[in-house]
Amino acid sequence: MAGCCQLVGDLNISLPGCVTSINVSSSTEIIDVCSPPRLGPTVGNVSVAGYAEDDIYVGCPIQAGVSINWVRRYDCVNDKLYLIHSGEGLSFISGPGEDLGYVSMNSSIGRSYPIINASAGSGPTGVYMKTDRRDGYGMSYSGDILTFNTSSSLVFSNFGVGKGPMYLQSFNLDAQPGQVPTVSYSFLFTITT
Repeated sequence: MAGCCQLVGDLNISLPGCVTSINVSSSTEIIDVCSPPRLGPTVGNVSVAGYAEDDIYVGCPIQAGVSINWVRRYDCVNDKLYLIHSGEGLSFISGPGEDLGYVSMNSSIGRSYPIINASAGSGPTGVYMKTDRRDGYGMSYSGDILTFNTSSSLVFSNFGVGKGPMYLQSFNLDAQPGQVPTVSYSFLFTITT
C-alpha cells in the first residue's frame, strides 16, 4: 500500500499553532429502526492535542474543560444524520484560570468544591494539585490551535482529516508550573454518502 507509512514531521493539516498529536477513528452504523435495515452513516471522532501558547507557565496548576452534547437524529427517508446542538455544555475550571487570560467560563453555576490530584509516580518531590474546582456552563477560549466560544458556532471547517465539517465535542486545558500549557480537543464528523 503506497503512502501508508509517512513521517510525522511531514504531516500537513491546516491548524494554526503547535499540534503534538492527532488521531482519527470511525465506524459505520447499521440502522435497524428503518425498514428494511440499511447501511447508516459513518461517524468519526478526531482527537487533536497541542500547546495553548509558546511560553512556559509559571503559577499554580490550572485545569479547565467543557463537554458539548450533540443530539443525533437519523432520517431514514433522506439517508441523512442530523446533529443538533443541545447547549453550551458543562464546563469547569480548577485553580486560578483567570491567570491565563485566554480561558473562561461563560456562566458560573455557583458551585465550588475542593479537588486533589497527587501521584508519587515521579517520586516524593513531584508537584501535586490541591485547589477548588468551579463548575459552570459554556466556555470561551482564545489560546493557540483553535479558538472558540460555546455561545456561538461550534462547527469548524475541515482541517485536513476525516470528511466534512468538524463538530466540537470536548475541550481540555492543562497548565502545570514549569511546562508549556497543553490543550486537547475532540471533534465529531459524519459521512452519509
